[in-house]
Amino acid sequence: MPKSRLNSIRTLSAVLLLAACAAFGAGCAKIAEPQPPEIRVPKPASDLAARQVADSIVLTFAKPSRNTNGSEAKTLATIEVFRLIEDRNGDARKNPLPEDQFVRRASRIRSIAAPGFSGFLQGESFVIQDKPEPPDKSSIYSHAFRYAVLFINKKNQTAGFSNQAFIGPIAMPPAPVGLSAKVTEKAILLSWDPPSENMDGSKPPHVTGYDLFRSDDPQKLPGAPLNPGPLVNPEFEDRNFQFDKTYYYTVRVVGSFEDPTAVSALSGFVQVETRDIFPPAPPENVNAIREGGDIVLLWAPSASADVAGYRIWRQDKKSGARVLLQKDPIAALSYRDRQVESEVQYEYSIQAVDTHGNESSPVRAEVETR
Repeated sequence: MPKSRLNSIRTLSAVLLLAACAAFGAGCAKIAEPQPPEIRVPKPASDLAARQVADSIVLTFAKPSRNTNGSEAKTLATIEVFRLIEDRNGDARKNPLPEDQFVRRASRIRSIAAPGFSGFLQGESFVIQDKPEPPDKSSIYSHAFRYAVLFINKKNQTAGFSNQAFIGPIAMPPAPVGLSAKVTEKAILLSWDPPSENMDGSKPPHVTGYDLFRSDDPQKLPGAPLNPGPLVNPEFEDRNFQFDKTYYYTVRVVGSFEDPTAVSALSGFVQVETRDIFPPAPPENVNAIREGGDIVLLWAPSASADVAGYRIWRQDKKSGARVLLQKDPIAALSYRDRQVESEVQYEYSIQAVDTHGNESSPVRAEVETR
């Protein structure tokens, strides 16, 4: 960037208002002393951060909300992004460069005008991706990169550079492949293939762990993964799910959890439709007892949590006739059958029924004639 241009955008000008009063007589009011106009320049970003995604650098910083004078920031016209390529030096990151040195050595890599802001905004933060190419065409993994941004108002004024973000990229594996899912009664079991090498062909692959994401919409990735900590193995059991829903899963490799982080690109999504096709556990300790002219059935509940009730069948053992005693599932743990004959031998079968209509295996109980 030409030095004259940079000096221009960094100069804060104060334009004085000139006023004159022409006296037309003794009654002319005195005009107040002229005052400089209030300068409205967005505060510089103080939260610029850089992280590595595959072989790109992703920059994030908040949209300015206030000007340097405390007023609401409404005059932001341009964002300019600067990058400085450096040698990988362990002490470099700890020592931000003096601004004059950064200005002299850095290059402007992007200028974003206000009409294009929406393409970079995610909520109240700007997200900008940079894919640096060192001038010597060597690998980006042998260099480090320092970034800063400028906020410029509609009058081509700025309050100065943001904080500096420093990052030294590492060779990362490609996005994981082979992501698959299996729905069970209590969990969705997910697995994927571990990478064998990094994107540049180097081995072993940089794998500190994995992050797994779940979304109801593949176009809207949640901000945090399902796993609270790094997944050491390429598998995960998602137990916090609901039936009759559709989920989308994607996974990435984490190469470094240190600041700044380094992660791979996301894998392709796997779509999972959860359908409850799993029968509940049957009831236990089923008993059929004659009581007067009735038969009373008693049982212990099913161990399954989603049981809606129980279905009871009565069968005449001699004729083979089979009757469903009640159409709707019975919520209680007992039933009195009054439609019986004392000379007939009956067999009862009871099944648990869950909220999706799945039935357990039947449990039988016989009642002998007197």
